[in-house]
Amino acid sequence: MVKALKEETMVTTMALSTRIKELKGGLALCRAVVGKGVSSAALSNKDVSKLKEFVGTKQDRITDKMQCEIETWQEFQCELKGQFYPKFTEEEARAKLQGITQRGTVGEYVREFKELMLQVSKVTEKEALLAFQNGLKLWVRQ
Repeated sequence: MVKALKEETMVTTMALSTRIKELKGGLALCRAVVGKGVSSAALSNKDVSKLKEFVGTKQDRITDKMQCEIETWQEFQCELKGQFYPKFTEEEARAKLQGITQRGTVGEYVREFKELMLQVSKVTEKEALLAFQNGLKLWVRQ
């Protein structure tokens, strides 16, 4: 009985170890994408590991076969925004960014500013810095 438990534990440990490696690879890819570390590098279907067992619907299988080839990160972002982003969201975020002011702690302000920056495209570093500094409380700016 002890031998059977040891074998079962080994099999489970190996399966978990394999799964952890897969998840770490996916996490690294997500971090690179979110952190814009992939800026203009091409992402291919080979970069994303497939599930060993399909758990979706027939429509998912059809969509998977008909995937279009997106060459760059910018193309992916445009396609994603075009599909799922309401048209007015970016303009609304841009207006909020221009009028953002620090009401609480600096950390809260930084978090709110970052969230708005993620929703707005084509903002230069200089514009972002100016908007950030102008929104800070006077005593923090000095």
